[in-house]
Amino acid sequence: MALPLPLNEFIRPLFQQIYDASPPILTSFVDQSNQIIAWGWSTTIDLTSSFMSDSHYFRICVIPTGISLALFWMLNIPLLFFNFYPNLNPIESWKIQKGRYETLDRVAWMVVVVVVNQTVAMAISMSQQNYQGLLDLNYQSGMADIPTLGDLLWQVTACCYLYDAIFFACHCLMHTKWLYHNIHKVHHKIKHSKITIGISSAYFHPADYVFSAIAVVLPPLLVSNHVLTSCLWMTVFMFETTNAHCGYEIPFAPSAKDHDFHHSHSFYSSKEYRFVTMGAFALVWDRLFGTKQPVDDWWAKNPNGITKRMKAPVEKDQKKD
Repeated sequence: MALPLPLNEFIRPLFQQIYDASPPILTSFVDQSNQIIAWGWSTTIDLTSSFMSDSHYFRICVIPTGISLALFWMLNIPLLFFNFYPNLNPIESWKIQKGRYETLDRVAWMVVVVVVNQTVAMAISMSQQNYQGLLDLNYQSGMADIPTLGDLLWQVTACCYLYDAIFFACHCLMHTKWLYHNIHKVHHKIKHSKITIGISSAYFHPADYVFSAIAVVLPPLLVSNHVLTSCLWMTVFMFETTNAHCGYEIPFAPSAKDHDFHHSHSFYSSKEYRFVTMGAFALVWDRLFGTKQPVDDWWAKNPNGITKRMKAPVEKDQKKD
């Protein structure tokens, strides 16, 4: 199958019709946005070409990886700080599990595992084999095929829904008996404290981390042949996955309650909670397959999260794992 999927030929005319029918203030905004996108990427090309003999390799292999790593730590270092100093936390009132925090030894171990996983992923993404694979797909990083604002809007939106579908399937697969007990259970070991923390978004068994990366890297390859789409998608993804694991229900970026519920209730040993809210973003597939739990109702009855009264049955399930 040739990638990307031939969607531009159908969607671009639609955007052009919307553009033609739009008022001058909107068309002016679009034109200026496209100029800024072109200027920004042209500057990136000039900078990388000035110190790299193969700047194409740097742009399609190194930059997306660098964006994901930089954003991960930029988002999570403050969250780690607030985990230990909640009295200085401006969003403490949004915390889901009131008064519950990860211990220093657990956080230190998470950091070690995350760094190992990111090192493995970085080695794969920056390898010559990956570079050659992208070249075979005719992956671009120049100005000729640079996406416009309209392209980026629909492509990143499509990435969100494609990721949701692929992640849902992969996640359900990881909750089958052998894969859960031998691989995915590592990620769910954060449930022992019954809270989630942002850094846990990359706390996986290395095999699980690499497997999960399929759901992240495949969507932009399906919708675009330009690395700029991948860069923007990676930015959106890092915000989403950190938000899902951060332990705070931020009003303008909800979804953490669903994933917090998944980690505090999802046990392979329990038929009732084997598959609990498995998707991401809009949870479309959870609604279709009936795995979306009435999380809001549960949190309304338990506003402070897992209580002492609820520990016994949960820990009983955990011992069976």
